[in-house]
Amino acid sequence: MGGIQSGSPFDEPVNILKNSSPLAVAKRAGVEWEATGPKEGFFVVPMLYETVLVDFPEIAIRASDDMDTFPIKLLTLIYLSKSDGTPPSGSWTSYREFPGGRFYEPVVKRSVEDPMASAFGGNLDEFEKAAQSLEGKAEEFGDAAYSFSLFPYVPICFIIWKSDPEFPARAGVLFDSNCHHHLSTFDLRIGAQEISSRLIRRRR
Repeated sequence: MGGIQSGSPFDEPVNILKNSSPLAVAKRAGVEWEATGPKEGFFVVPMLYETVLVDFPEIAIRASDDMDTFPIKLLTLIYLSKSDGTPPSGSWTSYREFPGGRFYEPVVKRSVEDPMASAFGGNLDEFEKAAQSLEGKAEEFGDAAYSFSLFPYVPICFIIWKSDPEFPARAGVLFDSNCHHHLSTFDLRIGAQEISSRLIRRRR
């Protein structure tokens, strides 16, 4: 079980959740609420290829070793506290289209897209195997593309263009256009990096 320390970035989402109706939170976030008593229970939060449990009202996180990390735990609580219930639009958009996205775009290229291109631009089969191991869904972009549900309402798509004699390999990341209803632009960048790092590790 992952405890939450006070005096940290966890404070705001924890306080919001503690002062919210768990049923309303679950409905907005598209997750299940399992009651274990009159005023207690836990949220069942699908995340990528696993499930994270968040106990209420203490707001403690139960997750596998792979998901028991600072970014994943923080993103989970932010998602639960921020989601307004808007479903995915089904339309993809670039990171720069979100508020403040142009400011963070170079960081996305450096921390997400460039490592993905380096890891998979010369071998699409490895990308496909890694994506499938994370339960990715094939998409019609580039030379190969897969989307992943970071959370129920936060689809993120990764695209690879393979290298050839004229052009180096490159990678791109797209987000459902409604993702900003559930995570901030900064948090979406962190979420994309969490997925890309797991894809690259699966390659090794």
